[in-house]
Amino acid sequence: MENKILFIGGTHGDEPIGVQVLQDLAKERSDFDWIIGNEPALQQNTREFEGNLNRSAPGDKKSPLYAPRRAAEILAKTKNYNYVIDLHGTNKKTDIFIIITNSKLENWQLATRLEIKNIVYWPSFSPELNGPLSEYFPCGLEIECGPKNELQTKKKLKNILTNFLDNKINTNIKQQKFEVYDSLKTAPPFPLKEFEETEIDGEKFFPLLIGSYQKDGVVCYKMRKIN
Repeated sequence: MENKILFIGGTHGDEPIGVQVLQDLAKERSDFDWIIGNEPALQQNTREFEGNLNRSAPGDKKSPLYAPRRAAEILAKTKNYNYVIDLHGTNKKTDIFIIITNSKLENWQLATRLEIKNIVYWPSFSPELNGPLSEYFPCGLEIECGPKNELQTKKKLKNILTNFLDNKINTNIKQQKFEVYDSLKTAPPFPLKEFEETEIDGEKFFPLLIGSYQKDGVVCYKMRKIN
C-alpha cells in the first residue's frame, strides 16, 4: 500500500530539526514518506542555496537556479499524497505552532488533527512573503518549531508526528487561531514576547517571530485572534 503522508524537512538548510526527527521516526515506522527539501543548503548549514526554496513556489523546472527548480520538483511530488507537512525551525521561543498559508477548508481540518495549540494563518500580503511551498500543496501546512536546537523541542515534535500518524487526537488541547495581518517596522522601548498580546500606539496585537526578519526591515509580524 502506498503511503499517503509526505513530510518535508530541511526546506531551509539551517533548520535541520525536521530532518533529525524524521530520520529518527523512520527507524521505527514506515507508514509515511519524507524528503529533504534543500539538501545543498542543509549540507552547508545555510538557509538558502541559489534562492530561498520557501519563497520560490510554484517554481520553474527550467530555471538556471536550484531553488525554483527544486520547488517545481517538490510540488509535482506532493500531488501523490493526501497530506503534506513541511517542518521548519526557529531560534525564537515560539514553542511549536502551525502555519497555514492557504486558507482552504482541507488545510484547517488537517490542523485540527495535530496536537498543537497555536494555528497561524499567514497569507502572502507583502512581497517578502510570496512563494511558500505550502501555499501550493493539495492539502498541507507548515509546522514551525522553536527553539529549534533544544532537545525538548525535538522530542515534542516527534511525539506530535507520532500521534498524528497513529490518528490520535487530543481533545483536551484547545486550539487558538491567529491571522498575520501586518508587520511592525519600528522597535518599541520595551521587550516583546512571542504570542503575548501587546499594545503600541493604541493598537493591540500578538507578536510573531520577533527579530527573525530584520533584513526585510521587520521587527516582528502582527497577529490578531480569529475564529
